[in-house]
Amino acid sequence: MTDDERPDLENIVEELDWAYHAELFAVGYIHILTGAVERGDLDPGICSTAWENTMNAVELAMMDHVNGRMQGPTTITAEDVERMRRLHALGAAVLSGGERPPELCQLAFICAESLFGAGWRRLAQEAEVTLKALLQGLPPS
Repeated sequence: MTDDERPDLENIVEELDWAYHAELFAVGYIHILTGAVERGDLDPGICSTAWENTMNAVELAMMDHVNGRMQGPTTITAEDVERMRRLHALGAAVLSGGERPPELCQLAFICAESLFGAGWRRLAQEAEVTLKALLQGLPPS
């Protein structure tokens, strides 16, 4: 393999950083959404565009795991991606004022665990703080 054929290390690092942040922001939004649903909040506090962009990004990142382009703290399968797509659709419905199906929270917890394992809640809480600061235009803590 020549130097021209080798992937640029900087590009690889950027891709991995992007994928990690997509996954981290996804669990943050999942945490915000499930908290709002569990409390019965009328406004979950998530911009629907942010939800769409994040969920699309996390699905792409998850496919990189499935296709062996990257590894993470868990083994992500095609079934995990399908569950995330289902959560994506259910969350979008909630954000547009639609139905809040009873399986949403359980599905959300399974999806979050597929990304970060059993310790996903701690990461989700940290991501939630960062996301709320960004939404309010404050520097992340």
